Amino acid sequence: MTIELIQTEPLVLTITEESASNIDTVDAGAAYTQYLHEQIGDFDQQPLGNFVDVVSSSINPRSTRHANQIFEYIDLREVDDIYGHILTLKVNRGSEIGSTKHRFQKHDILFAKIMPSLANKKIALATQDLTNAVASTEFIVLRKKQQADINLYYLFRALRSDHFTRQATANVTGATGRQRISPSRLLELQIIVPPEEIQTQIGDAVEQEFTLRTLAAEQSKKADDLAQLVLGSLTLRTDS
Repeated sequence: MTIELIQTEPLVLTITEESASNIDTVDAGAAYTQYLHEQIGDFDQQPLGNFVDVVSSSINPRSTRHANQIFEYIDLREVDDIYGHILTLKVNRGSEIGSTKHRFQKHDILFAKIMPSLANKKIALATQDLTNAVASTEFIVLRKKQQADINLYYLFRALRSDHFTRQATANVTGATGRQRISPSRLLELQIIVPPEEIQTQIGDAVEQEFTLRTLAAEQSKKADDLAQLVLGSLTLRTDS
């Protein structure tokens, strides 16, 4: 048996039955959490700030300078809180986007700082190619340090682990319903740092998960576009 995911001619991605049997259908993040919770006593823990910087580049898209530019924009609603994928990127002119936003780029991590989004793990890894991307200021933009010796996909899952979420939610401040964690406090929280071999195993699984989910999303969009093309001009008539 083979499974063929056809994108556009002549590109065809073929997954054999043997290859498919090696793909874990369980969320890699859940597997990570279970494994590391069992092994936490054996692994080092270090402050998040050892591995990432907070990116503080902000912009007002509605300003005269940027109002006619095209932006890729996301807010909290566009982040899947189960897998951490960016579900959609809105494409808008600057004049259509309200207030100040944070700039971000491919391979940045967007960390929701406000409750309850923080507790719900609204944390995304940007894997898309981006040209002029901005995000809600309710995200803290994290960028892996060039010299940091840590797997990016592992780091992303470490931030989505129960171990890290418990620390983050315990360090929010502010009035109930508008509680947030500050960027400086976030960088002080501890992440589990297993040996490189384990980081690579987890990181490779998470990267594969992202690739497959991206392909699935692309196929779904192509199906929607085809349905619109074929059915969009049809009118349903009923006899009265």
